[in-house]
Amino acid sequence: MSTSLRRSRFAGRAAELDSMESVFRDVSGGRQRCFLLGAEAGGGKSRLVEEFADRLAGRALILKGGCIEQRESALPYAPVTAVLHELVHLRGGPAARSLVGAEGARELAWLLPEFGETAERSDAGIARARLFEALRRLFEDLAREMPLVVVIEDIHWADQATCDLLRFLTTRLKKIRLMLIVTYRPEETSGTNALRTTIADLSLHEGAEVLKLPRLTRAEVSSQLEGLLGRPPTPAMINEVHARGCGIPLFTEALIDASGSLRTDFPGSLNDYLLRAVRDMPASTAEVLKVMALGGPHMTHALLRSVANKPDLELAALLRPAILAGVLVPDGDGYGFRHALIHEAVRGDLIAGEKVAIHRAYADVLERGPVPSYRIWHSVALARHWYGAGQAENCLRWAWHAAAEAAAAFAYADQMEMLKLVLAAWPEVDQATELIGADHCKVLELAADAACWAAEAEQGLAFVERALAEVDADRDGEQLAALLLQRAVMRQHALIPGEIADLERALDHALDPTRLRADGLGQLSRALILRGEFDRARRLGDELKDLSERLDDEEYRIEALIVEASSDLASDSSRIDAHWSVAARAGQVSIGRVEVLAGAALLQALLDTGKYAQVIEVGPAIFARTVEFGQARYIGAMMASPLCRAYLAMGRVSEAIETCERMAALDPLPLGLVHVFECQAEIAIVLGDADRIAAAARSLRSLPPGPQVASRMAANLLRFDIESRALAGDMDQSAILIRSAPTHLEKQGGVSWPLLASAMRVAIDTNQNDVALQFADLAARTQCRNAVEQAEKLGIAAEMSRATVSDVDAWEAVAQSWADLSQRFRQAYALMQAGRAAVNAGKRAKGASHFRRGADLAHLIGARLLVSQIEALAAKARVELRDGEDGGMWKAPLGLTDRELEVLRLVAAGQSNREIANNLFISSKTASVHVSNILSKLSVPSRGAAAAMAHRLRIVGPG
Repeated sequence: MSTSLRRSRFAGRAAELDSMESVFRDVSGGRQRCFLLGAEAGGGKSRLVEEFADRLAGRALILKGGCIEQRESALPYAPVTAVLHELVHLRGGPAARSLVGAEGARELAWLLPEFGETAERSDAGIARARLFEALRRLFEDLAREMPLVVVIEDIHWADQATCDLLRFLTTRLKKIRLMLIVTYRPEETSGTNALRTTIADLSLHEGAEVLKLPRLTRAEVSSQLEGLLGRPPTPAMINEVHARGCGIPLFTEALIDASGSLRTDFPGSLNDYLLRAVRDMPASTAEVLKVMALGGPHMTHALLRSVANKPDLELAALLRPAILAGVLVPDGDGYGFRHALIHEAVRGDLIAGEKVAIHRAYADVLERGPVPSYRIWHSVALARHWYGAGQAENCLRWAWHAAAEAAAAFAYADQMEMLKLVLAAWPEVDQATELIGADHCKVLELAADAACWAAEAEQGLAFVERALAEVDADRDGEQLAALLLQRAVMRQHALIPGEIADLERALDHALDPTRLRADGLGQLSRALILRGEFDRARRLGDELKDLSERLDDEEYRIEALIVEASSDLASDSSRIDAHWSVAARAGQVSIGRVEVLAGAALLQALLDTGKYAQVIEVGPAIFARTVEFGQARYIGAMMASPLCRAYLAMGRVSEAIETCERMAALDPLPLGLVHVFECQAEIAIVLGDADRIAAAARSLRSLPPGPQVASRMAANLLRFDIESRALAGDMDQSAILIRSAPTHLEKQGGVSWPLLASAMRVAIDTNQNDVALQFADLAARTQCRNAVEQAEKLGIAAEMSRATVSDVDAWEAVAQSWADLSQRFRQAYALMQAGRAAVNAGKRAKGASHFRRGADLAHLIGARLLVSQIEALAAKARVELRDGEDGGMWKAPLGLTDRELEVLRLVAAGQSNREIANNLFISSKTASVHVSNILSKLSVPSRGAAAAMAHRLRIVGPG
């Protein structure tokens, strides 16, 4: 299938390439292997083979041939002819003829004229046998020179003779260096008995391996899109392409136009391809597919039977051609379209009259009552179908009912969709207000609220503006205040100015001691805390506390306590217990809004004070509650950000990456994207990836420069620029950047310690000692609020010592501070500097110990650049970091003794203390002491975590 699309970056398929490499190694050892590669149309079979062939360049002779799709009958031996043509192209006609001799050349000439004159043909069976033998000898001779890889693509279009040849080759060519790669579409095997038999026969041969390509994951689609665009795609684009393209590489390419924008339609060639199978079906089957297309991507058999008005067996007979063609996939209770794009194409091919009639048929059936197992809410489906049928009053009635159901289930996106239908139907319905019991302005207010919780700020702001145009401020100040509160929260999350003004104006109109005023006080307090204005936030929190008592409302009591705890923690880290108390209290009352707010405040407080293990312990449960309350897209990225950063701090980089990908997959609003892009940059800093840091910084700059996080973004962007330029080796530009740092360092609420640390390190590295002195002075006179800031302060003082004679004791203190906080990357860097300082001071043994410990940590977390830096310093000092000549295991990983290593291996094997004692002939008490020491040295909370680390360190094998 061709769609005239550009080549994209190869994404994913690492495991599949490893499998192919493994098979090739076997072939190189003298054994023929057959590799069967299956994938649906557009699934990346050819691209995977191409990537594999590129990796084999110079190690094998690769000949490719493909079967050609023929509407009537297949072209005989088409792929073999293509293989021979490629051989002649590579070697030249005379050389190719010499490989098979005169007799063999005459047989092969029937397939390719370049082999010369053809042999006389008598009996067809004898002629085929001669041809097969000529090809066998050819492949044997080629495989003697070097490993031979023969690729036969798209065997689902092969003729019977080609299938017979493949069986012959796999049977007769056993002990030669031949790798036969055969690609096919699994969906085609359901309709073609010959193909099914061929695949089965080939897969049963000794040495055969069958691999079916899965669809690409969201992360792999993201990588493919980045290759197409030349820049990181937005989370929204990744989500839509992954949802519509279903992880099929060809469809991903097709959904991006030449300008790099997301297509709303299809290129003609792809649309024709998607609809070709449908148009080839019997007309009655195509009609049923049209009915299905307006019912959703999945349809229960019961509902389809009722809407199509067909008996069960007749309906099954009509659907079978679509199932055999791979258009539909049956499941337990119905049918679904194989691809979302096929569903879109069939739906888009309907004309207006067909749509109205089908929607009316659905509505008539659903009005009789709910359909069991239907995967759409009954009321939602009725609202949609009455709208499609042009029945405004029925649509309005069901949409209003569905909106209430959705709100009760925290399904805010569905609630917003239904309220949009209410608003769309409103002009066509007489007495609409009486029908639903709410006026037009109230519907707009509810739609804005739903849009807010669904994180659809642009639509929500539009609803609010329409409602503000209708509200009478003099007559209904409270409704005006409610709308202003809604606009404020959406402005906050969209990083749009005017949020504080809206909140202050709302409080001016909500003067009575009501829940509305309490909402405004809580919202304004949180907005001020986000900006670092803690004193004013505390005063508003006190007013909220008094008002909650007057209202006797536990929800607002808890919210006031959240404000108090967050404001107090800014100056006193000992107040962390208050956050635990508030979170527990919020959990007891089970009010979703304050439970989420308390959880978010607790996670941020734990992160700020360096309680990373506790963040990891409670963070997933708090995030899960956010999802349960339907607020994942609204606030999920901000909830997951502390978890991502805690994983990263503790050296669990793969889990940090996974969490960051989950954050991005939520497609958050700009305020949430700040957290996503910051986490991406932080991960890249640990991994030493200058390009990724720069890409994250560009993404961060693409966001609106909202006042909500302006100072924070400015400090972080400068830090990321400094780090990316330094890692790229552009020290001149880094030196220029750090001279602008003093203007960004002091922000509201305290000093930007991460920026100060990065700027200080690069200032010393670039001999900018005058600037370094400014940084050191700022750090010295800044009061630390918690252990994290204290460790940063010690690190800056130690960096300053590098300007003269690096202080071993200072660096050891820094390393210990970060070790106490379980910050492995920072600890490894400090150990590297301690090792360098010790060696320069003539303390070689101490320096070697620090280098090894730092290398252990850096190696463990995957900080390859830091590993390289430590190795370079160790080599210069002639310190051996590894045991043996093969560069295998690190010496004494993470400071464990030989006995502790033995114990750790047994812990990883799942043994108890008693079992360990029996195996090592020690007491259970001694085993317990060893286990405690191991947990302490590895900075892990449990035996399971220690076992996981043992596997990552390769102290034990995977099995």
